[in-house]
Amino acid sequence: MAEFERVTLLYTANLQGELALLPRLFTLIQQARHAAKGPTLLLDLGDSCALSAWVCQATHGRAPFLVFDSMGYDAALIGGPERVPIPPSALRRLVADLVMPVVVWNRARTLQKRGVEFTLAPGNAPAPSGAPVVRVERTRTALPAVGDAAPVLGDVAQGELACVEMSWPDWRVQSATRHAVNAQTPPDPTIAAVVELVEEEARAYTQREDTTP
Repeated sequence: MAEFERVTLLYTANLQGELALLPRLFTLIQQARHAAKGPTLLLDLGDSCALSAWVCQATHGRAPFLVFDSMGYDAALIGGPERVPIPPSALRRLVADLVMPVVVWNRARTLQKRGVEFTLAPGNAPAPSGAPVVRVERTRTALPAVGDAAPVLGDVAQGELACVEMSWPDWRVQSATRHAVNAQTPPDPTIAAVVELVEEEARAYTQREDTTP
């Protein structure tokens, strides 16, 4: 039997290849985790890459997910309304490299953490009745309403962290807030080092591609 009464959902979106944001975003995430009264689940809702981002071009869209994995994300979504889809071959390689699950748009996925289990249902994915469900609809920008028993996570701006506190086990929204990275947000040095490593690997991969006959 779980010994807590709250579960906090943290989520981001629209990174668009700006890996430099992630060390500061991780500071917000860690602050939210420390303030939470029970387990936290961290999700990215998509648009992690942009066509103009060199690191996305160099890694075929994989780079942001590698950093997300190091930040302890519990799942990341791909597909659906994203403007930069990951090629199938790159997706297979990505899934093999990650600890966190990658959730495909319109496909439900069960997530578990510390005795909490719920279904993440992006887009038109069917979800089982009677079980805790979290839906994702990127066309929405409003936060879930307090008292809602079937929260819908909508879009958030680049550099924002949304926090939705759910009661457990009755699964109703208790609060919903947004937090944004700003110039005063200190970068986390560990994630800054991870970003540097991923970018160095992306440059090396690009050079190997350019010199391959």
